[in-house]
Amino acid sequence: MALGLRLYYDFLSQPSRALYIFLSTNKIPFERCPVALRKLEQKSPEYRKNVNRFGKVPCIVDRDFRLAESVAIYQYVAREYAVAPHWYATDDSVRRARIDEYLSWQHLNIRADVSLYFFHVWLNPLTGKEVDAGKTERLRQRLDAGLNFFERELLAGGRQPFLAGDTISVADLSAACELEQAKIAGYDPCDGRPALAAWMAAVRQQTNPFYDEAHRFLYRLVPDTISTPAVPEE
Repeated sequence: MALGLRLYYDFLSQPSRALYIFLSTNKIPFERCPVALRKLEQKSPEYRKNVNRFGKVPCIVDRDFRLAESVAIYQYVAREYAVAPHWYATDDSVRRARIDEYLSWQHLNIRADVSLYFFHVWLNPLTGKEVDAGKTERLRQRLDAGLNFFERELLAGGRQPFLAGDTISVADLSAACELEQAKIAGYDPCDGRPALAAWMAAVRQQTNPFYDEAHRFLYRLVPDTISTPAVPEE
């Protein structure tokens, strides 16, 4: 029997991984619908018409309802399904506001910092584009500054275990999956940042085995110079 909820995703997509982990950790039944970004399947007329008009992943289809954008999907799932309250602070308006604050802030900050570096350093060579050394350094400095702020202010230098307090939330999951992406481009977000490293380890520990499942392929792409967790083969 077909499941009511379908997730369209690619594990090379940061928010796809986060949503996959979120649904799996909360034991929400869903149909897995992989979309191959490398083949541009998300841009096909059929996909745009029947799944996501924006031509992106992730996307969910819940019976006849289609919804794109990971933040909107978190919010919808938290309302409509049995999700542990700590994930989106459904029992605490102030803490939920703090989660929303991060999810709004990250688009032009951590997500942009990681994506710009990743596209320039890793993706450009795959498409035959030149990697400019000066731009690489500028993007690295921007990413350094963003992550230093993240550790110092958002994690309070390690005094706060998670982004919205003492318990994990969708903000943590979104951020951790984002930072994992930088490793493919040879950038270790944990290097010299012990509080950030401890936080990432805690996010992984609280969401395993699904965190490792979602990142197994990504870790294969990470250079040997960057440390990644030991993940059993499928």
